[in-house]
Amino acid sequence: MDLFLQYLANGVVIGSTYVLVAVGLTLIFGILGVVNFAHGEFYMLGAYAGITAVTLFGVPIWLALGFVLVFSAALGFGAEAILHKPMKNRDATSSIISSFGLAVALQNAALLTLGPQPQLLRTNLSNVPVEIGPVFLPLQRLLIPISMVVLITALYLVLRYTWTGRSLRAMSQHATVARLCGVRVERVAVVTFMVGAALAGVAGLLMSSVFLVHPLVGNMIALKAFTVVILGGMGNVAGAAAAGLLLGVAESFTSAYIANSMRDIIGFVLVIAVLLFRPQGLFGKAVERS
Repeated sequence: MDLFLQYLANGVVIGSTYVLVAVGLTLIFGILGVVNFAHGEFYMLGAYAGITAVTLFGVPIWLALGFVLVFSAALGFGAEAILHKPMKNRDATSSIISSFGLAVALQNAALLTLGPQPQLLRTNLSNVPVEIGPVFLPLQRLLIPISMVVLITALYLVLRYTWTGRSLRAMSQHATVARLCGVRVERVAVVTFMVGAALAGVAGLLMSSVFLVHPLVGNMIALKAFTVVILGGMGNVAGAAAAGLLLGVAESFTSAYIANSMRDIIGFVLVIAVLLFRPQGLFGKAVERS
């Protein structure tokens, strides 16, 4: 039982990262209808930015989180100008191809400037043990689910109780009606990309103490994020959060009880099963067709 709880805790840690990345991707798709294949690169660059701030400039992890939020939001601002603003009146394929191009450009830019050598974030928090009953986690890892809960709660409060949040929700329901009601659609698009990129960048920083960071790490993260989005229901923020935790726990148990080599496969098995038996996603609502 103790090992089961430990594996569960490990899964929650990994799943918390998936939640942050997938919620950002869900916002961009649900509100703007943009399928952003460069989303994994926000994760990768956020990780590099955080590692640079901590290791080269000696910034505490708390300040590094704030720096990565600002840095990643700036990336999102630039990505919106490339992937959405010039493409919003074109076929959806245009933004998909553009996102592929942006992903490749960011990967190669990182490869040229930062090199291919994988990097790992090392802080003193990694040496601080935390025991919760039979579960043991370094404080650095415990920060991951804590940060996820704080950020997702803050996002929920913004979406629920602020004018910006109401504008985002209105855009996700009907962009034309939202514009007629006074919503500044262009501003909402920029905010959406900035928030999505910021969440992914923070996830990259948090997980850079667990997994090695390299210029191509965003490829697998993007696949995991799309897996979570499909499992949770396309455009469903709450579903993406629940599905992210579910995928993390499933991977942890698969690695522990079946084989570590199967860890990255289980998500795609779940997606195939969901698409076959519940195409709207585990937490999505079926749409009746006339």
